[in-house]
Amino acid sequence: MTYNSAPRSVGRTEVQWTAVDPFAPDEARVLAQQVEISPAVRRAYVAAHIVSDETAEQQIRQLLERILQTGRIARSPSGWRARSHKADSPDDGSPESSYAFILDSACRRVVAYLGPAVSWFDQETHIPTEDLLHQLDERRRMEAEAQRLKARRQEEQAQRQAAHEERMRVERAEAEARRVAALPVPTWPLFDADQAYDWDGRAVPLPHPRRPVTDEESIRRAGRRPDVLFHADALNSPFFRDVPLEERPQALRAVVDSLLRAPTKGRVTIGPASITVNGLKVTFTLTPDCAVVRTLNPPKPGNNEPARYRADRWKLPRPKKSE
Repeated sequence: MTYNSAPRSVGRTEVQWTAVDPFAPDEARVLAQQVEISPAVRRAYVAAHIVSDETAEQQIRQLLERILQTGRIARSPSGWRARSHKADSPDDGSPESSYAFILDSACRRVVAYLGPAVSWFDQETHIPTEDLLHQLDERRRMEAEAQRLKARRQEEQAQRQAAHEERMRVERAEAEARRVAALPVPTWPLFDADQAYDWDGRAVPLPHPRRPVTDEESIRRAGRRPDVLFHADALNSPFFRDVPLEERPQALRAVVDSLLRAPTKGRVTIGPASITVNGLKVTFTLTPDCAVVRTLNPPKPGNNEPARYRADRWKLPRPKKSE
């Protein structure tokens, strides 16, 4: 390996290099002929390859012209780095066996040279520049074709995925429509849909979501508070089909209170979107913040006879006597 005696800043300053395309043949020829070769680079080349100053000048320009066309070119704010193609390396093509120049773009000067001990001009065989350019063009063409094929496959995959998702959406919509069509048509009085009601059956706005309740003991307390609301979906359940509208909020309150008050009657399951309580052939859901009883034994497809509310089975605790 041979280095020149370039200024300290060239070898030690951290430089950010960005790969760029090689030069066109005419541009490479003009730059190689017009660029100034620093005395330090010339002396290092002469000492490494035992040639005269005139030969060093000629070989540097000739090698630089070839590398600018066929090599690996990188750009920095201060200039270019030109490293030879692996076909021009005398050994295994590793970076340590490459010929490389650093050019200062401001003064158009070769300020550094790096290369193996064997001169490029002492190698037995060289691929002609035209043939090497043809190989590079062919490789770039194949890489571009591979990129086009990859992009086309990705686009086709994206189209297939979009079509699959659309089919699944349509199938889900159709399945939901079939499920809704199969539900029994309510023949009992109903509360207004998408509305919340308090314990006395008064319509109230749905509350804004609050912090979720995440432990069972707190859920059993919070779900029985007087400010808990009942959604129309729960009040309109087939379970209450024999209960008059004016009595239904108190009936639902009795069911919720009974299952939450006694762990042996109601089992609590905490999910990410709702809290489920089930027991005694009843399943109802609470919002995560325990503010609203959302559903209770929702209608199911088929001709199965749903459970019915019986007041004698659901009793509210007697109020404590005040002293």
